[in-house]
Amino acid sequence: MSLRGEPMKYIPNVLSIARIVLAVMLLFLSFILTDFVLSPLFIAIYTIAGITDMLDGPLARKFNNVTALGANLDGAADYTFVAISLVLVVPQLGLNALSFAIIFGFVLLKVAGMVVGYIRYKQLMMMHTYAAKMGAMLAFLVPLILFVTGVYANSLVIFIGTYVYLFLIEEIVINMILPEPKRDVTGLYEAIQIRRQMNSACE
Repeated sequence: MSLRGEPMKYIPNVLSIARIVLAVMLLFLSFILTDFVLSPLFIAIYTIAGITDMLDGPLARKFNNVTALGANLDGAADYTFVAISLVLVVPQLGLNALSFAIIFGFVLLKVAGMVVGYIRYKQLMMMHTYAAKMGAMLAFLVPLILFVTGVYANSLVIFIGTYVYLFLIEEIVINMILPEPKRDVTGLYEAIQIRRQMNSACE
């Protein structure tokens, strides 16, 4: 059996690790470079990190290497990238109190979802619903939109925030519905169908 394709299956995990490294690089450069955040160099590194997020999941499925380790590594990379990006970008946006409250609400809801998942399944749940992927994409685009267009940041946060709240609430409901952990459930409708099938099998 040929081992030519064997190293390829590790590419998704390498991309996730690269995202963590790039996120830490953003943080490090912000300490040593003046006016680094939202500069062309920042946007370039930020974009490359975002591209790794777009590629690791599809490549894991392509190489048939979807594992719990890979899912957790992807989730850890996502949270590291998002956390560092928020810490660096938010202070630069001149946000009002409402926008700060919305962002703080994101954090509370995400923590609530993780707590519910841990209580239910005794493990941290990194959900990959379609809505979560779309929400992550919208959040990722915020600095890029601001860099290119200079649109009013508070309006952008409120607009995207409405959607993000919905998918975070969906994640909590999914964790409450499913009797066992399923990270790759596509959304609430599928979770309800899975629950119904399990209930029917028990009858």
